Amino acid sequence: MHVFHDWLLTPQRVAVHLPTRTAVVADLHLGYAEARRRRGDAVPRESVTQLLEPLRRVERQYMTRQLVIAGDLLEDNDCCEALAEFLEWLHQSEMDRITVVPGNHDRGLEASPLARSCLPLCPQGIDVGEWRIVHGEGSLPEAPVVHGHFHPCLRWSPKRRANRPRFSRGRFAPDTIDGPCYLSGPGRLILPAFSKEAAGVNILPVRRWRALHCHVVVGNHVLDLGAVSALRRKLNVLNHGLYG
Repeated sequence: MHVFHDWLLTPQRVAVHLPTRTAVVADLHLGYAEARRRRGDAVPRESVTQLLEPLRRVERQYMTRQLVIAGDLLEDNDCCEALAEFLEWLHQSEMDRITVVPGNHDRGLEASPLARSCLPLCPQGIDVGEWRIVHGEGSLPEAPVVHGHFHPCLRWSPKRRANRPRFSRGRFAPDTIDGPCYLSGPGRLILPAFSKEAAGVNILPVRRWRALHCHVVVGNHVLDLGAVSALRRKLNVLNHGLYG
């Protein structure tokens, strides 16, 4: 799905800036399982190569030459194993250039000798075309901006008031929507979290996003559902037409 004529929004949760063939992704949170294990949780661990396979598919399909990570590369600064695996993944990549804009979970990354020697870090953000790529924590630049940080998602079910989807026989009810989304508006693009483990912020109750457009990831598609302000009414009408 294209927005602003410059950006392709992929179902892999990666935005591609077509004029420069730059892939931009936010909130990878690599090392999430590692961090939870340190806290005593018994969780399975996937390799970084497995976790980043969707990003590799985007690289190959759209022949992207640059990669910008818009913050929160790691879950925390103790994810040394994940960082080492990520650097090995980069070594095997065909990208000409990679830039990491550190996020709030990456505090201390600049002090890591391994990261400093192998990763171009741009704490103030980086320009891609006319767009400024930042993480999104704190104040945003006035220029057209792309950022992550908020993990936007769309959660909706017509029969409940809470933000969490209702369940039916152990599964999501058939009329429930629960998926990550992009948000777009004049001079602004908010990326979904790349990590599937990252808790999402439901966009429907957030007043400051009401004027933005929602592009929700559904399977292998990205659907433009229009302005956030009209989503509840639109979904209720659609649900009434489907289910009476």
